[in-house]
Amino acid sequence: MDAPRATAAKRKRTSAADATPATVTVDDDVSDAEVEEFYAILRRMRDASRRLVSGAREQAPRAPAWCPSFSWEDFAPPAPPPPPPQQQKQLLPAGERVAENATPPRLPVRGLDLNAEPEPEVTPS
Repeated sequence: MDAPRATAAKRKRTSAADATPATVTVDDDVSDAEVEEFYAILRRMRDASRRLVSGAREQAPRAPAWCPSFSWEDFAPPAPPPPPPQQQKQLLPAGERVAENATPPRLPVRGLDLNAEPEPEVTPS
């Protein structure tokens, strides 16, 4: 256990400059462009590793996300329809207007009528 301590004590120091710890200068002034470039590099590395894991298949291009934009006119009630022309109603005679709204005549239903005489049976000969 004393071996690392002994080797550190036996080392030879060549000058006084080596005895002082080296000062590290840190540049804290980082621009936004450098930060964006750093994250772009990380994105490219992540995408490359995902492509390697997925078997290097090329993904289909994705459609851009739908970003709707609305205005107040979109929510306005629809315009009322124009009133029907009064002239057309006045030109039609009263009988045609009634016939226009009448129900169609009922067709006789071909079914089982209990009041009808049965048809005679025909035997094939």
